[in-house]
Parts: sequence; C-alpha cells; structure tokens
Amino acid sequence: AGVPCHPAGAQLSQLTLDPPWIPVFRGEKVTLTCQGSGEPGPTTTWWYNREPLQWAVGRHQLHSSELQRGTYQCRSPRAEISPPLTLSYSYDSLVLQVPSRALLEGDELWLRCRN
Repeated sequence: AGVPCHPAGAQLSQLTLDPPWIPVFRGEKVTLTCQGSGEPGPTTTWWYNREPLQWAVGRHQLHSSELQRGTYQCRSPRAEISPPLTLSYSYDSLVLQVPSRALLEGDELWLRCRN
C-alpha cells in the first residue's frame, strides 16, 4: 500500500485538472486526467491521500461527482507516478483561484477571481 517512489530519469505521468484552477468553485464541473507516454490502458492506477484508489483502476479520467478534497496521484502505462495534485473546494461567494499546476520561480502567475 502507499505511493511508490520515482526512479531517477523516468518519465512521469501527468495529472491535469480541467479547468486548471484551484480551489474548485462551488458547483463547478472538473475532470482529473492521467496521461503518460502511451495510450491510457487497464494498468492506469490512482492514489488518494497516498492510499490506492481501487475503484479507479484502469480509468484515465475522474470527474467532479467522484472527487473529494484531498491529494491525488496517478500512474499511466509506461510512465512513473505523477507529482501530487491537491484538490480543494470553495463554497464562499467570492474566491481567488490559482493554477493547479506546479510553478517554478520566475514563472508567470495568473490569478482568477470568481463570484
């Protein structure tokens, strides 16, 4: 159980959120997608808060109705486990959203205000 380690130099799976903003605004429909170096296949695996997500094995997308607040990772065929993506929700009437992807120093940062 738990999340496996990354071997040095391995291609990582990519975990993306669409639309790519967090926290997720109340009622917004989002999709988590796991992509690797090959086509999605029956060996795609998922983790939620570092524990295997058994019901999602073989799926390359998870949708709003299946997602909870917490940290997700995935592993696509022929790639290693993705960096973590932490999903949060806001039920406030106004929310400041940031990109869901990891940023590096010097990257341009876009913010989005929703009401």
